[in-house]
Amino acid sequence: MVTKYRSLFIIAFFIAVAWLACFHHFSDDFINKYFYMPFLGIIAATVANTTPAAAGIVYFPILTKLNIAPATAVHFGLLIQAYGMGLGTFKWFLVNKRLFIMNVIPTCLAGGIIGVFLSIVVFPIDNAKILTSIFNLIAFLLTQFIFFSILFKRQYPKLTVELTPLNIAILFTFSLIGGLVTGWIGFGIDTIFYFILTVFFRINPAASIITSISLMAATSITGSILNIIFYSVPVSLWYSAIPGVTIAGLFLASFLAIKLGAKNVLLLFSLLLTLDFFVTFWTQHTFHISYLLKVFLTYALVAYLVYIHIKIFKLSYNDIDSLGEFEESGEQINLNARLNQDDPIAANDGIAVDAHFNNKIL
Repeated sequence: MVTKYRSLFIIAFFIAVAWLACFHHFSDDFINKYFYMPFLGIIAATVANTTPAAAGIVYFPILTKLNIAPATAVHFGLLIQAYGMGLGTFKWFLVNKRLFIMNVIPTCLAGGIIGVFLSIVVFPIDNAKILTSIFNLIAFLLTQFIFFSILFKRQYPKLTVELTPLNIAILFTFSLIGGLVTGWIGFGIDTIFYFILTVFFRINPAASIITSISLMAATSITGSILNIIFYSVPVSLWYSAIPGVTIAGLFLASFLAIKLGAKNVLLLFSLLLTLDFFVTFWTQHTFHISYLLKVFLTYALVAYLVYIHIKIFKLSYNDIDSLGEFEESGEQINLNARLNQDDPIAANDGIAVDAHFNNKIL
């Protein structure tokens, strides 16, 4: 185990050396304008690598409120996600590679890449405010699915998706839509992909979250390359966030996810989407809503959410997490070690352990 994670410290060391070597190129911007980015990077990368929400859901509203242009915030979001979620994907693979639903990634990645290309190169939108408002509304509605799936103890027994023509069409279509949204506002394919896996295919949330992280990382890399080719990217802003993103991507995010458990991670994700929805609702100027109506809707939604969270708390008090965990059980780890040593008895034991493993889920 120590040997497996030693590579993380080696990677962190070389990143630190490279960051310090380039410091003189970015020192003025870092010290005078972007000194807060390492701290923001820790928060955003932790969110990105523990929930089905990319770092852009943290960066976009904060950076635009700090007078950074929406287009710049989108370009930065994709660039830092390519780095941070790439690190997070590598770390999660070390933690538990069974969390990756490998057979759906090629289809979804193809749809995501095509969607990002179309939204960045063919149909670019400079002002993404209306798209952000629509996305936040949809995301808020989807959080209700999380709440009620917990309240009604919806089961997620699956770890794989059968790639029938219909399922391939569903995965590709929604990934294409997610890629379009990601190219326009810097995030979205991971959230859409997560809900497709859980709602349509009843895939375990832990596996759905980690697979969505890897898909978002790959899509962000594609989007960043396209932005570098066709537009200017905020390199100084990206450089300033590297320390915090590295710490969270390599160490903090997976540690918190394992300690919190899948249910609490999903509740955290729902809270972030809800807060983002309220911030967007109060600050948006796309749809004209009177102040009194805003106040009424806000109080009504807050009362509703408090009621839902009380119900979930009461349920959780008597029923510990049933949505699955991110970490392999000791029984599974021992079996994997025996299989690696070509233990002939381990192959037979694997049938029973896998059955238990898939039900308990990781």
